[in-house]
Amino acid sequence: MAARKRIIHPGGTRGTVFRQVAQVRLDDALILLEQKRYAGAIYLAGYAAECLLKWAITRRLECVYLPEDFEIHDLAALLRKAGLETLLLEEAELRDVFWALADTWGPELRYLAKSPAPDKANSLYQQIARVYDWIVEQTV
Repeated sequence: MAARKRIIHPGGTRGTVFRQVAQVRLDDALILLEQKRYAGAIYLAGYAAECLLKWAITRRLECVYLPEDFEIHDLAALLRKAGLETLLLEEAELRDVFWALADTWGPELRYLAKSPAPDKANSLYQQIARVYDWIVEQTV
């Protein structure tokens, strides 16, 4: 019996799914960090922030499903589309953390074979968690 292929339609993901997945992936990232699986931890933590921004977009637009044109992996663009950029500009320290993250994080980290140093990975995770918490505070 052939396996059934799952088809994901563009614009077919509910905003609430992004919110749920964001928390699960952040939790997964912490477990990976504790297990010294640094590259995976950083990738998943950044992905959690991406999912949270996508959820924020659906809330801002008051739509059930994330529109297809927002299915991107650009944290800076997602921040703008979520309507949070102006608020972030008021938070000098966090703003710098976010822009550094936006410049270095991307889906290509999935293919990173060399793991970052433990202190660098822990620092990156903490920075991403701060950004994540800030997004939650702005969207609740």
